[in-house]
Amino acid sequence: MDHEPIPSLTRTVGRRTFLRVLGSTAPAAAVTACAPGSVERIIPYVVPPEDVVPGVSSWYATVCAECPAGCGMLVRTREGRAVKVEGNPKHPVNRGSLCIRGQASLQGLYNPDRFRGPHRRRVTDAANGHSVLEPVDWSAAESLFVEQLRSVHAGGQIGRIAVVTRHMTGTLDELVDAWAVAMGARRLRFEPFAYEAIREANRRTFGVRAVPRYDLATPDVVLSFGADFLETWLSTVEHSRDLAGRRRRSNGRRSHFVQLEPRLSLTGASADEQIDIEPGTEGLIAAAMVHTIVSEGRVGETGLTAAGSDRVLALVADHTPDRVSGRTGVAADAIIGLARRFADPSVGPGRSVALGGGVASTGEKATSTLVAINLLNYVAGNVGVTVIFDAVDDVDTGVGWTDVGTHRDLRELTEAMRSGEIDLLVLHDVNPIHATPGGAEFSAALEHVPMVVSTSSCPDETSKHADLVLPTHTPLESWGDVVPRGGIRGLMQPVMAPVFDTKPLGDLLLDTGRAVGAEVAEALPAEGDFLELLQARWRQLHTRVLETSDEPGGSFGTAFEAFWAEAQYQGGFWRSVPKNSVALDPAVLERPLDLEPTGGNRPLALIVYPSLHFYDGRGANRAWLQEIPDPLMKTAWSSWAEIAPETARELGAAEGQLLTVESDHGTLDAPVLINPQLRPGVVAIPLGQGHTDYGRYATGRGVNPTVLLDPRPDGDAGGPRWLGTRVDATPRAVRRPVPRLQTTFTQDGRDIAQAVSLDTLTAGTGAGGTEVHHQPSLYPDHPHPVHRWAMAIDLDACTGCNACVAACYAENNVPVVGADGIRGGRTMSWLRIDRFIEAENGGSDTRFVPMLCQHCDHAPCETVCPTYATYHTDEGLNAQVYNRCVGTRYCANNCPYKVRRFNWHHPEVPEPLNLQLNPDVTTRIAGVMEKCTFCVQRIKEGQDRAQDRNQSVRDGEITPACAQTCPSQAIVFGDRNDPTSRVSALATDPRAYRVLETLNTRPAVTYLKKVLRA
Repeated sequence: MDHEPIPSLTRTVGRRTFLRVLGSTAPAAAVTACAPGSVERIIPYVVPPEDVVPGVSSWYATVCAECPAGCGMLVRTREGRAVKVEGNPKHPVNRGSLCIRGQASLQGLYNPDRFRGPHRRRVTDAANGHSVLEPVDWSAAESLFVEQLRSVHAGGQIGRIAVVTRHMTGTLDELVDAWAVAMGARRLRFEPFAYEAIREANRRTFGVRAVPRYDLATPDVVLSFGADFLETWLSTVEHSRDLAGRRRRSNGRRSHFVQLEPRLSLTGASADEQIDIEPGTEGLIAAAMVHTIVSEGRVGETGLTAAGSDRVLALVADHTPDRVSGRTGVAADAIIGLARRFADPSVGPGRSVALGGGVASTGEKATSTLVAINLLNYVAGNVGVTVIFDAVDDVDTGVGWTDVGTHRDLRELTEAMRSGEIDLLVLHDVNPIHATPGGAEFSAALEHVPMVVSTSSCPDETSKHADLVLPTHTPLESWGDVVPRGGIRGLMQPVMAPVFDTKPLGDLLLDTGRAVGAEVAEALPAEGDFLELLQARWRQLHTRVLETSDEPGGSFGTAFEAFWAEAQYQGGFWRSVPKNSVALDPAVLERPLDLEPTGGNRPLALIVYPSLHFYDGRGANRAWLQEIPDPLMKTAWSSWAEIAPETARELGAAEGQLLTVESDHGTLDAPVLINPQLRPGVVAIPLGQGHTDYGRYATGRGVNPTVLLDPRPDGDAGGPRWLGTRVDATPRAVRRPVPRLQTTFTQDGRDIAQAVSLDTLTAGTGAGGTEVHHQPSLYPDHPHPVHRWAMAIDLDACTGCNACVAACYAENNVPVVGADGIRGGRTMSWLRIDRFIEAENGGSDTRFVPMLCQHCDHAPCETVCPTYATYHTDEGLNAQVYNRCVGTRYCANNCPYKVRRFNWHHPEVPEPLNLQLNPDVTTRIAGVMEKCTFCVQRIKEGQDRAQDRNQSVRDGEITPACAQTCPSQAIVFGDRNDPTSRVSALATDPRAYRVLETLNTRPAVTYLKKVLRA
């Protein structure tokens, strides 16, 4: 409901008394309006905006900025406020899907801890160095900034001003460059995960210092050397969709995915085969595979001469499978078999792909490791086929990762700051104090900079040190464009008016630069504001398109106005670009491969891995990302230290016990989690938590493992040493259990997550029935005369990525309960993803089961409700009428799937987070039960659209939030009464089964068994 007109009455007389007064025949609208809240005054529009129709959604296409992948996004707005984000089906990167961080981007827009406006530092106690940031108006703030710019610029020395931004592309990046040049400033594009080793290895191997695009949609073999490409590595949504599509059986072929790593990642959990290796030995195995392929004459179509093959073989001569086996623990026969499968000449070139360079596997030898992986792809004939370097034309300037700085560049800037070489430092949306090894040194260096200016919209550990804060718009409030790779330019546009008193970064740079003086103003673009500059850049793009297209204008038209309008509607402009043909640089064969990981004087290897939810830590201030459990460890609102059971026994450590982890560079305390899928002798700690100043949802949560790492950049690529640190671990006599929602991962014979072997499926035997045979029941069957809404979930495609869970939170106003609630076993999530491990398959068979209300035909919850609050509709939905529920919780006790949630408390939604609430979904109050509705509001909306057309609902026209966002397209929704619908076909698939079907609940959710290689 948009308005809550009677809250004072409900507080005075009480909820149950009020219900009795109203009577059982009270209209639903009158009762559901009684959610607690403040009285609101309705003020009608004097002049209604043309694009705002009360009760009707408006959609805006833009670009997601939660990571550098550049996915397209559609934002749904109601009455001028954004209420839901979804993937843009037209965008070639993500094709309609969105990850969990993209789904949570609304919480960045409505973050209650954002800066409300500019702030300046005021000294409160000079003797003790105490100061505070206090609000100031924009005029005064910009004057202070311009005054400082003039002072430094007037000195005439180049490099006294430094500008550090996040990874940018497109028009804004060009403007920042122009502004830095005009000011005589040094510029650094900073990303904690900058893939320095990949870029340097490609420079050495192919003479191209770039990050390629990896095609996972066509190869028969996908081999990952620790790259978490389904979590944080490069373009995860794109990779998830491509891998799932290729793994679906088509023409009898299915790709084989192998993951090599010492700790089972979420990516490895989806692999057909997970090989446990010693940390840092990925390059050794890659080199041994190259040795096998070349020595056995399995080299693909590479143009490599016989002499070239001999040189490659000489380079890897010391890395025979037998020698590498002794170092890595992987059997020589397994390495040889993997190499033969990877480079099978009978299949043809480009039928495999090897990936490497994940953060958790990036250390001192990362560049050599990536060179070995490059050689593996090269000798198998994959370069140019599944490893693609896209060509970049003159309209794609600043594309990709080419100009992103390295960790070495950041360290050099830190030293310059410490040496007094920087008079003015401008920081935009970066937090190096938290996100990088040696963050404490950057923090100390800031004290030597006379003036630090932050343009971040949200306070963090780095902006805390700013002398002046000039908060800029968030991406959902901004104009811009993003060029993730050649041929794609996504258009970013504001989806609503700014929430707070912030400014666009582009306008801030133009205004302050021009105010410095005529000399600077002449060096800046002549356009009036950033939007005009953006349009001028797109005019150049349009002209280029008209000059080079075979069909001038195409669907965009020859007039710029039509081109611009179509770009806004579509979310950008994209076209096919040629591949950049690369060749092996002979010099790479002259340089010995240094692949042997260095040891240390401490007994345990440390693995620091990026978080699926928080990335490098930038997502930690989102309540949804904190609340939704980690997909593997099922933890929330914390971080931890993982050790194997064998290591725990050696240390004398128990689950939940505090563990002191010490390296040569720092110390931290973290609670223990026992992880059977971690290699013994290893301590693994996730990145992302441990914030000290990052808002109410992040500050004080967990630990930051970067304090343990060597801050020096590696000698080859200049990247951080995420891997290679050795540590001691000492258990303490203190328990600090981590909030967890699942602590056992066995099915106990219940067959919840079922599987079938590929051989059995291919043979057509033992894969399960294709018909549903119901047991007799005392209850009559429910008629479904028009629709029977149902869902199918493919366990073989589900990666457990939690995107569907976040989408459900956003669409259905699901409240968060906080760390204490999770610790007490409470959760309000309508959709959870259960994880099960099958030990009989070597412990590597991990199965994820999205579990939601099954909308049973014979639902056990319906028969026990004393107020008929839950009932079965004639369209097959198990409905929940909130105003009838009196909170007996009988339904939850009687539900075998445990998917019903009871509101123990009134939800707390601090302003302006309340603006994200979906007005089409009732907000629930304490004392009522709630659960999945199959997004009934979307069903009704789809039916209304069909009625307006005077047609029936088309298959695929209605999509619940979970199915819409799923990166791997594992969830299908539709009408089972329609025999031509996808959900009907999947309900009779050979892999189809229903969970706990022996209970005769007759669920509407069909699961498809996971497919196993063995």
